[in-house]
Amino acid sequence: MTKVLIGVDGSDRAEDAVSFGRALALAAGAPVILATAHQTEARQPRLDGHLSHPGLREEAESMLARLALMLLDVEDVERRLLADHSPARALKTAAEQTGAGIIVVGSSHVGRLGRVLPGSTAERLLHGAPCPVAVVPVGFGARGLPPHPVIGCGYQATDDGAAALGAAEELAVAVGGSLQVTQVVEPPSYLYDSGEMPLNMPELDGRVRADAGRELTERVGHLSARLRDVEGTVLVGRPVDRLVGMTEAVEVMVVGSRGYGPLKAVLLGGVSGQLIRSAACPVIVVPRGAHTAVGSLFEPPAMSV
Repeated sequence: MTKVLIGVDGSDRAEDAVSFGRALALAAGAPVILATAHQTEARQPRLDGHLSHPGLREEAESMLARLALMLLDVEDVERRLLADHSPARALKTAAEQTGAGIIVVGSSHVGRLGRVLPGSTAERLLHGAPCPVAVVPVGFGARGLPPHPVIGCGYQATDDGAAALGAAEELAVAVGGSLQVTQVVEPPSYLYDSGEMPLNMPELDGRVRADAGRELTERVGHLSARLRDVEGTVLVGRPVDRLVGMTEAVEVMVVGSRGYGPLKAVLLGGVSGQLIRSAACPVIVVPRGAHTAVGSLFEPPAMSV
């Protein structure tokens, strides 16, 4: 079974990350790796000629022990110290080494309450992470996930969109929630900032929306019967604006990463990047080509023979 890797530091936003990571772990019955990267610059020579990092390791251990108290109801919790001056790089490496199914981090402490505003660690982590990344907004720990939460999915008819939809479906089933799937289309008329439009533009706009509606209806129709409730909606407008608005009405938002780059690597695209910076709920960015990446969290452990 894959693991939930929670990256923390000594700030209040670490508790937001732990709270969301705990919810995922309990829903999946998955083990947790609670990790922090401690700085390596402040070094002093020891008598044996090696270099030490006075106080840094002890502070990190103490912080992990304190945050681990939030995970007492998780059966398997590993605390891991990562000696690296780059927390993002340390977390990427840890995810690769442990086969983590998701990395969970808190947003920047400068963000508004209830808004995700990634700091340098989250920003860098979202570029090239080997598994889905969840960024949790300031203040999430105080409210947590409600019973039967609404899971949102920003869908598009691409491999990225399919990966995001599969992850959102598995998450909704695991937490006993409902699923709202939204596809945002920008009709051809949006390409005309000024000037004369073709006379048949309303017809073209309507055709684009109708095609998207048929495709989404078919997709939603194939979703699992295990879901409590599922709804598909096509909206017209700028994807970022529409999806940011959607985060006000759902408890978790799932989106795909940009449709190129290394297979199974998160490569933050324009829409997902802007969404992360403005969302009002936790956002999970799913890498392309990894249709079971988040779903694998909810698979039963393999039976030994």
